[in-house]
Amino acid sequence: MVFLMGCHRNVPTTTAGKRPDAPRSFPVSASFPVGIYGVPGVEDLRAVHAAGFSRVMGSLDPVYMDEAARLGLEVVATPGSSAGPGFDPAKVREAVRRWDRHPALAGWYLVDEPDLNGVPPDDVERAHAAVRAAGGRKPTSLVVYRGWNLAKFHSADVLMVDFYPVGWIPVAAFFQHMRHGATAARVGGRQFHAVIQAMDWGVYHEVFPFPPPFDPRPPTEDELRSMTWGARLLGADAVFFYPYRDGHWEMPRHPETWAALTRVVQEVRRWEPIFAAPAVDRPIPRLEPLGDRRNEALEAAVFGSVHRVAQGNGFAAPGDYWILVNTTGRTQPLALPETRWWGLRLGDVRAGREVDLEVDGWMSPMSPFEVRILGPLPPP
Repeated sequence: MVFLMGCHRNVPTTTAGKRPDAPRSFPVSASFPVGIYGVPGVEDLRAVHAAGFSRVMGSLDPVYMDEAARLGLEVVATPGSSAGPGFDPAKVREAVRRWDRHPALAGWYLVDEPDLNGVPPDDVERAHAAVRAAGGRKPTSLVVYRGWNLAKFHSADVLMVDFYPVGWIPVAAFFQHMRHGATAARVGGRQFHAVIQAMDWGVYHEVFPFPPPFDPRPPTEDELRSMTWGARLLGADAVFFYPYRDGHWEMPRHPETWAALTRVVQEVRRWEPIFAAPAVDRPIPRLEPLGDRRNEALEAAVFGSVHRVAQGNGFAAPGDYWILVNTTGRTQPLALPETRWWGLRLGDVRAGREVDLEVDGWMSPMSPFEVRILGPLPPP
């Protein structure tokens, strides 16, 4: 993990294998931050911009930064030196002096996974203070591997969690770590950003060997979608994916994964008014799972909340929407015990059709890792 997330070198933009076809640009608002790691070159900036991303982990290169500004992409970058034993305040002062006012710069990345690298919280605090002492106005950020460790590493303005379960443990662990991370960030009054796996652990096995059982593969499209919407329901103020290209995982060599990730990101853009809308405290139907009620992390197999859209777009109308996320790889039969909800007809946004909440309380089963968006709901 340390190797992966800390790898922001200038990788050549030409690699073996074919670059994935550029997806069609999506002409809708892109105000909610959706980012991706491992975007080393100018051509890579153009590829991720076309896919619907709005933020990247990148480098402080003049051509790179100016192209990002031209495209409207935001860049989060290391301020010349990372927190830890080799921290150099002079490099931080120079980086901040030169780049803090650049229109593409969204923030300063203080350290990568201090909980795995053995970097103590005091070192991170010193790095944050050095950015501020140098006149830095942009937010600072850090990422930890385990969500609960944000309770110790809370000196940055933006707190992030990267936990990549696919290939070695159930996906349910992702939601558990995101829940812990969001809670720790909220207690400290910080923003919380989720980092989602978009790679195959198998390409890193020589660098970061896993003990058996180990069945490496990239996430499926359904898993990517479930983790993305689930992270938002758990309180993520932005979502990132790892990575586009980092010298080991090269998305141009994996067009199927890139196509799946692009579809998920463009769905976020299409229904961004719903995705970005705040959760509201409104009574919703009580779901009665008729299969396993808990996922592998012993949390709810299906969770959801109501989000209120004040201003829609061409795809989502104003109103309240009930978002449900299946956190498991199992089909989840559902029933609605409260009779007042029986017989209602609601829009199923993702399916593009209307559905009935059946008169005997049944709801159509949720497929593995399904995201279901129902609404607009009738007035409360």
